[in-house]
Amino acid sequence: MMLAGRRTGGQRGVALVLVLWLVALLTIVAASFATHSKVETRLTTNAIDALRSRLLAESGVNRAIIELMVSDPEQRWKSGRIHQIDSDQGRLSLSIRNSSGLLDLNKAATDQLINLFALIADDFQQQEALAYRLIDWRDGDNLRHLNGAEDPDYRSAGYAYDTAGRDLASIDELAYVMGFDAAKVDRLRPYVTLYSDTGAVDHDYASDELISLLKGELEADDLPSGLLDYDAIDGEDPELDESGGEASAAVYRVRVEAVSRQGARTRLLVDIDITSQDDSPYSIRSWHDSL
Repeated sequence: MMLAGRRTGGQRGVALVLVLWLVALLTIVAASFATHSKVETRLTTNAIDALRSRLLAESGVNRAIIELMVSDPEQRWKSGRIHQIDSDQGRLSLSIRNSSGLLDLNKAATDQLINLFALIADDFQQQEALAYRLIDWRDGDNLRHLNGAEDPDYRSAGYAYDTAGRDLASIDELAYVMGFDAAKVDRLRPYVTLYSDTGAVDHDYASDELISLLKGELEADDLPSGLLDYDAIDGEDPELDESGGEASAAVYRVRVEAVSRQGARTRLLVDIDITSQDDSPYSIRSWHDSL
């Protein structure tokens, strides 16, 4: 009887240990599940908020298109002015600028490019080299400018491609030119275009910073790095189109920054052509998401 009692007591002890282990295991599983659920909920919330910010930014582009269709100069938005729009979803900051107030990389003169590249180069020699490499990329010959780069230079440097021998098809293509990269292109992007069809920069539509930069009066450290920071009201605050006349260019640069109520941020840089094509009164020439 004593042996049987000891055996029964031992079995109860083992069962108790197993129950305690099972309870501990279930506690760990429950805690892990709760933590995982919180993480999933947070990720889902962030994803929804990012989508909300994205849709808000796209609504800003559509609002800018509507403003571009306004024919009355008294009602039309001013060039370069930052417009703030609040809604239940968040805040929009947007501006419109005629492309003639930007430097056209396909039409710019050498000295303009050299001065512009003070944004991304440490000294004049580097600025000059970048300018001539862009010119060599665009031209159809194989004659290399001083400090420039033609097909043999790309091959010897290990590039898997040659120069384009044509104008840039997009601003992003500039990153393929020797000496440039994505970071440099993004630094230049707010100041340049491919759609003004002229090497001149119209001061009526240009920011004061770009004008000073092209005159060689500003260094990179003097300029803000934000998407909309420098895009303030210019001088006499000109209209999008000159009163009684036509705009200098048919393409407009729209900058949009959307911030949701929860803090998600989306920035867009869009070039819009208001020339009627087929059944549409406008077309999107380029669309860039800025991080």
